[in-house]
Amino acid sequence: MPPVTDFISIDPSPSFSKIIDGYKAQVRELVGEQQYLSEPPHMTAYLACFSEGSQVSAAAARLAQQLNAFEIAITGWHVFDADPMTQRRTLVVDFTPACQAYLRTLQMQIAEALAGTYDTEATLARYAAAFDKFSEVQRQAVRRVGFPFIGDDWHPHFTIASIDPAAWPVVSESLLGNPPSGVSVCSSLTHYRVIDGESHPISTFDLKRVENVSA
Repeated sequence: MPPVTDFISIDPSPSFSKIIDGYKAQVRELVGEQQYLSEPPHMTAYLACFSEGSQVSAAAARLAQQLNAFEIAITGWHVFDADPMTQRRTLVVDFTPACQAYLRTLQMQIAEALAGTYDTEATLARYAAAFDKFSEVQRQAVRRVGFPFIGDDWHPHFTIASIDPAAWPVVSESLLGNPPSGVSVCSSLTHYRVIDGESHPISTFDLKRVENVSA
């Protein structure tokens, strides 16, 4: 069987997912379909190529059993200009430095749970088209752990869309002055599979509920 492209996401709560979907709807109304716009709200924590029978779902399930639901504080927008994966402007929801540090710790747990399970050759081939756009740190990360955005080099976020530069002025004028704020709860991990460039959820695993942390 050919390898599959899978990832584990850290998910916003259903209530904050609705907020993200609202921003996505605004972008679609303004400039039409854009890259990532149709994807469910999520935070990609680790993505690589695996054999069909890999244990990605099992790893996500085990981690979810160990982790408490947690809150992240929203600070507004961030824009990845000339996103190395898309060469577009990627508009994302940003978090406080303290929350980003916690999420990086969680990402390392996910990467460690999948260490040695991904298909090295297929993963390198997947990132080949963007390799010259990556920094040297990101290239080394692909070779070392199979994912370019890892540890201190990862900027955790919820993506709205990766927007064509020609459409960007319309989006920036309408959305940048109305940034997201408040607190989001992260309440689950999801195993996704990328098929023909689109992300499809395979299994979702709820994190443990904690008193005073409500989705």
